[in-house]
Amino acid sequence: MITGREIWNRNKRRLLKLGIVFAAFLLFVIFMDNVVMPFYVHLGQEIEMPDIVEKSIGEAQSELEKQDFTVIITDSIYDSNYPIGTVVEQMPFPFSTVKKGRNVYLKVSIGEKPIIMPNLFYISPRDAELTLKSYGLELGSKYLSFSDISPKGVVIAQSYPQGQKIKKGSKINITVSLGPRPKQKTIPDLIGESLEAAKSQLRILGVTIDKIEYKENDNVLPETVLKQNLTPGIPVKEETKIELLVSKIKQIENE
Repeated sequence: MITGREIWNRNKRRLLKLGIVFAAFLLFVIFMDNVVMPFYVHLGQEIEMPDIVEKSIGEAQSELEKQDFTVIITDSIYDSNYPIGTVVEQMPFPFSTVKKGRNVYLKVSIGEKPIIMPNLFYISPRDAELTLKSYGLELGSKYLSFSDISPKGVVIAQSYPQGQKIKKGSKINITVSLGPRPKQKTIPDLIGESLEAAKSQLRILGVTIDKIEYKENDNVLPETVLKQNLTPGIPVKEETKIELLVSKIKQIENE
C-alpha cells in the first residue's frame, strides 16, 4: 500500500523535473532572442542597391565592394550609347532592396559595333557609293588608274580590305579602272565624264586643262563634261592643252 509520504515524494520529483524543463526552455528562448536572432538579422541586413549604370567598371567595382557586394561580370556587349568599359546593365536593379554580401551581375559595353568592310571590286563607282551607304559608310576620294586586266569604269581598289572591322561613318577611298593602258598617249573621250574623272585622266596623260567654261544644263548632272576642243584619239604631245565645257545647275532668278 502506497503511503501519503511516497505520493508526496513522487509529486515533488515531477514538479522538480517540470521546473528544470521550464528553466531550460526559458534559457533557450533568452539565448535565441538575445544571441542567435540578432546575429542572423545582422547577416541578412537589407540595404538599397546603388545605381552604378553608366559608371566605369572600375568605379562600379570599387563602390559595390565597399558595401560588401561581390561583383560578377556576366557579359560584354556592343552598345553605341555607352563608352567602352562602361556598365550598361546591372542585376539586381538600382534602388531595389537587397541583402548585403550578395552577388551583383553586370554587363559592360565594348563600344559601338564595328562595320565589316564590304567588297567593292568590279562594281561601278555609283554602285560602290550606294553599297557603302547601306553599310553606314561614306565614299571618300575617287582615283583613276589604268588596268590591263580590268574593264573601264569598275572599282579596282578600296582603302580598306574586305572583311576588316571599321568604324561607322568612315570614308572609303576607291580607285576606278581606266581600262588597259594605251600603247601611245592619246586624247581620251571625256564627254559624259565627271569633271573630277576628266581631270584625273588628263593628269595621268600629262595634258593641261587650259580653260573650263560652264553651261547650264538640266539634262545631265552638274560638273559633267559636255564638250572638249580636242578630238579623242589624237596623240598627246608635249605641253598639250585642252579646253572643256562643263555643265552647271541652272540659276534661279530672283523674283
